[in-house]
Amino acid sequence: MKPTLIIDADDTLWETEIFYEQCIASFGEMMAMHGHDREEAERTVDEVEQERVPLVGYGPQEFAANLSIAYERLCARYGKAVEQEVAQAVHELGQLVVEPPMILLEGVAEALPWLGEHFQLILLTKGDEDVQTTKLARSGLESHFDGVHVVREKDDAVFRQLIAQYSLEPECTWMVGNSPRSDINPALAAGVGAVHIPHSNTWSFEQVEISDPERVVVLGSFGELVTLFDEQSVERGR
Repeated sequence: MKPTLIIDADDTLWETEIFYEQCIASFGEMMAMHGHDREEAERTVDEVEQERVPLVGYGPQEFAANLSIAYERLCARYGKAVEQEVAQAVHELGQLVVEPPMILLEGVAEALPWLGEHFQLILLTKGDEDVQTTKLARSGLESHFDGVHVVREKDDAVFRQLIAQYSLEPECTWMVGNSPRSDINPALAAGVGAVHIPHSNTWSFEQVEISDPERVVVLGSFGELVTLFDEQSVERGR
């Protein structure tokens, strides 16, 4: 059996967070135009996300709801009435992340064919299944993967389920992703290897300390996976 790479999608294969950040910045500008403090408005979005994500999960429609709730919270905080025209504009702003441009990250298109020749590739992403599968179809990368899994949350139990389902050997399995919280730490907890490819726009919700840094390889781009594993093959005489 080939060794296995379990690969994250958002901000590992394609850009995602930059579009949410752009919407939050636009929300701050909109709130400033209506008498609210811009920075406080952006912080309020973060507050709402931290509260709601554990309850309702991820997805662009939930993000749009978060913006609406943040606007209502700002109004309540300062005794202002919710203006329906503004509320509608906030809702429309949130819809901009529903189908953003598909921008593959550096090295992805070039590296995946080589990786597919040498590894079993499994895509593991979280969020709304329809949204994530649509992104994958739009990316043109679907044919490279031997399995695709969209889950509500990534934890060590999910990784153990994949190990059992595919009869994976943990010592020959690696998780590849940008998020310490959702990619790296749960993989380590399940006993598989981890390759961290940091993204400059990783969502603050995903940024936690890596539990065992000595077991993690850190790369600068997805394309560096080819060099990493090609060198390891040479070292093993394969």
